[in-house]
Amino acid sequence: MNKYWYFILLLSLTSAACHEKGNNYQNETYVYNDGRDTIAVALSLMDNVFHGSYEKNSPGGVVVTGDISGNIKGDTLLGSLYYTPYKGRNKQRKAFALLKQNNDYIIGNGTGYIYMGIPYFSVETLTFDGQILKGTKK
Repeated sequence: MNKYWYFILLLSLTSAACHEKGNNYQNETYVYNDGRDTIAVALSLMDNVFHGSYEKNSPGGVVVTGDISGNIKGDTLLGSLYYTPYKGRNKQRKAFALLKQNNDYIIGNGTGYIYMGIPYFSVETLTFDGQILKGTKK
């Protein structure tokens, strides 16, 4: 009988340890289209981090695809884009920033650097006057 109670206690502790608290997890898709270029960004947001995919299509069949990831700081997403350049063989990494404005995101532009493998923008040069990604309806 005593072994039975130890077994029940072990099972209850295991199930309590494996139980996750509710995470704030969102999947969103945003698109920019100006008639020539199209940018599609699929984001997965959870607490204070994000990850997703990036695809840019330009005239002449130019396609740039990659993965984005980083941290969420207020209404700004700062991270990196790990992408394959057009007709490129080797993936490259560069700084990537998005600013949330209402239900849309604005792509950040600026001078990007890489220090010890970590891409970042020079703070003085980061501006959010680039393309506006519009949210798509689900």
